[in-house]
Amino acid sequence: MPLMTDAEFDRFFEPYAGNVEGFYEATYWHLSDEVIKELIRRHLGLRAGQRVLDVGGGTGRWGIWLASEFGVSVTVADKSADMLRQAETNRLASSVADSVELVHCDVENAPELASESFDAVISTYGVLSFLDDPAAAFATIRRVMRPGAAGFLMSHSLSNALSSKILRDGAGPEELAALLATRTVKWSEHVPPLRVYSADELRSLATGAGLTGERVFGVTSLALPGPEDFGYPYDKISDISRALEDKEYFRTVLALELEASEHDSWAERGTNLAIKVRRP
Repeated sequence: MPLMTDAEFDRFFEPYAGNVEGFYEATYWHLSDEVIKELIRRHLGLRAGQRVLDVGGGTGRWGIWLASEFGVSVTVADKSADMLRQAETNRLASSVADSVELVHCDVENAPELASESFDAVISTYGVLSFLDDPAAAFATIRRVMRPGAAGFLMSHSLSNALSSKILRDGAGPEELAALLATRTVKWSEHVPPLRVYSADELRSLATGAGLTGERVFGVTSLALPGPEDFGYPYDKISDISRALEDKEYFRTVLALELEASEHDSWAERGTNLAIKVRRP
């Protein structure tokens, strides 16, 4: 059963493409980004001249960052034409336009991406949560990775979804049972159903595709977003985003988050889960 039709997918991403950067008015998302960047620095071992695939790279901001920071060439692959149109605007406005290319494709079946052509793969935030067939997506990711290549792939977290539904939304027993059984969550009326994962489920998907799941991380595990942080355009800033506007506090919490990321047992606390994979 598909999570959403193609028409529903397009209707969701058409406005999202134009306002996604507005989420950064909430400082919590700056914290989350910095955790992701440091994990990529520590665990992917990127070198200048390598080729990187950004699966579901949307508006291109991660691809532009990768090319700028590491001197790599990046292919931003996305199913949404609207997101890629915004990515083209962002690419041309950047200083690394020649190092970023855009490909319109669906990672569950992507003949547009050549086999064994990438030295690393990333997929940030909830891209894995939009998949109808996660196993097919993991198989594509393995196919396009060169032997020895590493990947950093993120999803929404099952444990966080359950906790948020209990503590934030006051969900009843029927909704909680359905979430647990289907591994899908409905956050709000305007957000489509999204797939959520446990750490073991991500490891199983990696193994099933012939990848080694080396580590799982929680992003973030300690400083969790407030309900207001999902409500762009914001009419209220969450307590955590307001607190993180203090630069010293931001640095302190970031250091704590990165320390927590070194402990595998903390991963399930994460708002998002990230798995580091490697193709043997």
